[in-house]
Amino acid sequence: MTRVDRSGHPELRVLIADDEPDVRLLLRLGLRHHSIAVVAEASDGREVLAACAQDAPDAIVLDLLMPRMNGFEVIPELQRDHPLVGIVAYTAVAGDFVRREMSRLGIPLLLKSGDSGPLAEALHKAARDAADANGNAG
Repeated sequence: MTRVDRSGHPELRVLIADDEPDVRLLLRLGLRHHSIAVVAEASDGREVLAACAQDAPDAIVLDLLMPRMNGFEVIPELQRDHPLVGIVAYTAVAGDFVRREMSRLGIPLLLKSGDSGPLAEALHKAARDAADANGNAG
């Protein structure tokens, strides 16, 4: 069942993927004020894939540097197996290589900060763009 926000709009269903529990907590608390429901959390790319196979979210906040399977490794699998899921790369450090790679993959990139507003906007846009690109305007 889709939850709705205070204005009656459907909430965006988001998975948070970060190996730092404190970052996941801060994101969960910050995003709830932006019509976003955090429906799952993951600490590495393998957990992201498992969560998406069980119940794919509308969008994913994806840390790029995680153990076992990092963001760079999981993105191609997500794009192939879950094309309707929007992805936003969320990382503490982004040099030229990271910026070029995310641009090549069509993934928006945000640097970690305490302001959840820009991340919320990017997640809503990524989810819309993924749906539109796959013929499911929403």
